[in-house]
Amino acid sequence: MSTARELADRLDAAMNRANPFEASYMGVSGYDDLVPDASEAGEAGRRAEMEEMLAEARTLEAATPSPADSVTLGCVTTFIEQEIAVIDSAGVEHIVSSQPFAPPAQFFAVAARTVPADSDEASTYLTRLSRSGDYIDQLSERLRTGAAKGRLPVASLVADAVEWAEKLVAAPVPGPLAAPQPPRGWAGADDWVEQRDRIAADTVRPAMGRWIDTIRDLLPQSRPANRAGLTHIPGGDEDYQRLIRLHTTLSLTADQIHQTGLDQVAALEAHALDLGASIGLHDLKAVHEAQRASAGRRPPEETIRIAIEAVRRAEVHAGEVFPAPLPPPCDIQPMPEFVAVSGTAPHYTPPRADGTRPGTYWFNTHRPTAGTGFDLEVVAFHEAVPGHHLQFGRIMQLTGLPDLQRTRYLTVFSEGWGLYAEQLADEMGIYSGPEARLGMITASLMRAARLVVDTGMHALGWSRDKALQFFVEHVPVPPEFAANEIDRYLAMPGQALSYMTGKLEIVKARDGAKARLGAAFALPAFHAALLDSGSLPMPVLHRHIDRWVESVAASTS
Repeated sequence: MSTARELADRLDAAMNRANPFEASYMGVSGYDDLVPDASEAGEAGRRAEMEEMLAEARTLEAATPSPADSVTLGCVTTFIEQEIAVIDSAGVEHIVSSQPFAPPAQFFAVAARTVPADSDEASTYLTRLSRSGDYIDQLSERLRTGAAKGRLPVASLVADAVEWAEKLVAAPVPGPLAAPQPPRGWAGADDWVEQRDRIAADTVRPAMGRWIDTIRDLLPQSRPANRAGLTHIPGGDEDYQRLIRLHTTLSLTADQIHQTGLDQVAALEAHALDLGASIGLHDLKAVHEAQRASAGRRPPEETIRIAIEAVRRAEVHAGEVFPAPLPPPCDIQPMPEFVAVSGTAPHYTPPRADGTRPGTYWFNTHRPTAGTGFDLEVVAFHEAVPGHHLQFGRIMQLTGLPDLQRTRYLTVFSEGWGLYAEQLADEMGIYSGPEARLGMITASLMRAARLVVDTGMHALGWSRDKALQFFVEHVPVPPEFAANEIDRYLAMPGQALSYMTGKLEIVKARDGAKARLGAAFALPAFHAALLDSGSLPMPVLHRHIDRWVESVAASTS
């Protein structure tokens, strides 16, 4: 029988093999030559492997593990259940999107960010390229399988994907695949570039052509905008309940989440009215108009400068609410053009565990997205410091943790932390003024509205237009960004629920700890307890904080 640590390490390796693009995104080395196995047989084998590990985890849990092992086993169990939920919900059978988190666009987004540090990594990239043709063909086959079951994609997303993919393959070598460059000064650089371009042209591009043919054939029978949610496909209601559990790690119903979203929207709008009045904006319409006008108001070089200043300001004050170790400064860069032109909002990629890539805040200098207007500072705080960079940069330094907790991205914890960090930045007093604080409210409003529209479309049968109308009425972002958001929720059902849910659970844990400890409560110590066991499922987090509270109470009594 394995120990909890050994089982966590085996699971982490299995998940990285199954999801190598995510491993590359998270900076985990050793998987950059791989592509997923999207075939039915491959997923069946993976599910059987997960079931065996789940049984082993439950046996270890029954043996009264130590507190640290109990945390690890809670993570193991949750991650296994999530892997099984992904397989059983079979999104690969019907999800088509041009956005860079969906296959095969995710492959191109990962490729565009690849920076080979030496000849071995350069060779690894060529291996991944050579394997990607079969992977893309598997995606085409799974879509045909889904169509045979009546599990069809959303027509508007298919049309966008056809347009995106046709532009991509118009060049002999798709641009994102040529973005990686050979290491400087390497004698084999010219030969490597020739191989890169030949594989891209002869292997990847034809497979993409076949994928385009597949989705174009599906377009006439695909779901119209008034039946865009999962509830309109066979088995969709069951799939959505699985995805709620997957993305929140909690046993919540769609109705509960929907009502939470409505309540949060109402409370945040009241806050926005109070804050708007302080700068002469006396109703929601005026607040929304001012915030929408702020996006794209400044030139890109000025917006990225302000973002850098905000992050550096946060780094100066981080030691006031966090104990050592604090991470190195966050790198801030314009995002690759391929990613930026799709309208991707500013975002963060963690440092590589081996130290060869810094934690980076990628800023969109091509299109006015979220994070470029009043909300410029709040997005920077969410993505960098005290948000994801502080979180992942700190965790990367805690080498005693299992990699499953240290490098694994658990959305409800990580994005819950990011949204909590927006509030924390306000408590730290580092917003530059009322406009930036209104941007903070906008960011929270968007996450609250997500609870409403995601459940609205996928559980309550809302049309895409109804969801978009609700979003535009309540979230002051540019209309094109709102449309991208709604399409994102269609392509990633349930994922958008994690942000506000995670933030509310973290605040609940903090409030509970403060109430129980009184004067003995210290915010830096709470943040260390919160972050220093890695990314935790919400039930595991609450048990862990309960033990921390008991320990502090015992030491001060």
